Amino acid sequence: MKKLGIFWIVSILLSTNGMAQDARRLTLPQAESMFLQNNFLLLAQRYQVSADEALVQQAKLWDNPSFSSTSGFGTIQKVQPFNIGSGGQFEGDIDQLIRLAGKRNKQVQLAQWNAATSAAAFKELMRTLRLQLRSSYYELYFLKETEKVLKEQLTNLQKILDAYHSADSSGSVAHADVIRLQALQIGIANDYTDLRQRELDASQSLQLLLGSAGPVEPVVDGDVLLQYKLNGYTAQALADTALANRPDLLMADNQLKMAGVNYRLQKAIAVPDLHLGATYDRNGSYAPHFIGLTMGIDLPLWNRNQGNIKAAENTVKVQSAALEQQRLSIAVEVNTALRRISALEKGIEWTDLKQFNGEYDRLIDEVARNFRKGNISLLQFIDYFNSYSDHVKHTNKFLNDRVLAYEELNYATGAQLFNTVR
Repeated sequence: MKKLGIFWIVSILLSTNGMAQDARRLTLPQAESMFLQNNFLLLAQRYQVSADEALVQQAKLWDNPSFSSTSGFGTIQKVQPFNIGSGGQFEGDIDQLIRLAGKRNKQVQLAQWNAATSAAAFKELMRTLRLQLRSSYYELYFLKETEKVLKEQLTNLQKILDAYHSADSSGSVAHADVIRLQALQIGIANDYTDLRQRELDASQSLQLLLGSAGPVEPVVDGDVLLQYKLNGYTAQALADTALANRPDLLMADNQLKMAGVNYRLQKAIAVPDLHLGATYDRNGSYAPHFIGLTMGIDLPLWNRNQGNIKAAENTVKVQSAALEQQRLSIAVEVNTALRRISALEKGIEWTDLKQFNGEYDRLIDEVARNFRKGNISLLQFIDYFNSYSDHVKHTNKFLNDRVLAYEELNYATGAQLFNTVR
């Protein structure tokens, strides 16, 4: 049992050491730079923006003219293929479509608003992925901070267990005490294993966002957490910031404008377009080498685009309602983010917590020394040990939740109010 416990703990610690050595250490600025360069979703959206901008150029182009001809092929009595000489026949027609009622300009406007919406979608994707990036980055960082403590606890506990096993062999300690210590070791080792699984999940998410084939390790300056403060921001100021910066609101506004342009375009389509052209007829008309001007227009007798006009009109109403819903959603999101920060910050300061953590670290070291000297009982030692483990896990979870709450406020406002990237 003793050898099995030692082998288990050593295997866990060695395997995590190996993984840590392979990880690429990145500060948050380095991670964001890598994210902007390598994230495949962002790259794809950039290409989409370029594609929609190209459609604006396409919409500005005029329709190509059409040309048709009739070549002489003789008569029923005498077939003369391609007889287009002086005694033969040749007829040529050229036609240009002239779009009326400003259809071309409206199509250009529609393409421009579509390109603007695509650009806003790129910003919206970046806003969403940046929140995921920072959430995964800080989650992995605080999980690793917890891992360091649990790892140190397992190492110290193994030393104590080694001493107890020796004492148990000589009969100087109760065997039940060894069993209790082994149970404590197994409990902490189980917590450590669960923690490693959560680290792997956070690391996988971070790798996908960074476009990295290998694992990464966050490098965070503890003082950077001091930058996450409201600094006098009021609810109204934050709501105004969100309305001015949120790309999803800009997308909704662009969709409304697109719907308006499309409605005007559908009404313009009801106006027939003009076909203007010229014709040349060598010998088939009343006079040789006949030249004529051609004009044509569709007669809007049955199809006046009524259905498309009605659909476009209702689409305007749909997009108007969607825009108002988006404004309401933004106000609620900003308010919720503020309330979450208020709940986390109530009565707790990072500097006070940092000082308390230092005192608790010194306390647990003192407890371990006194236990080895026999100054405190096994039950007291186990109680201190479990309380310290819980405290470390809860503290790092709180700090992660605190950072995430501020990042969610960044996300809700669409602005980098607490920008830790320099």
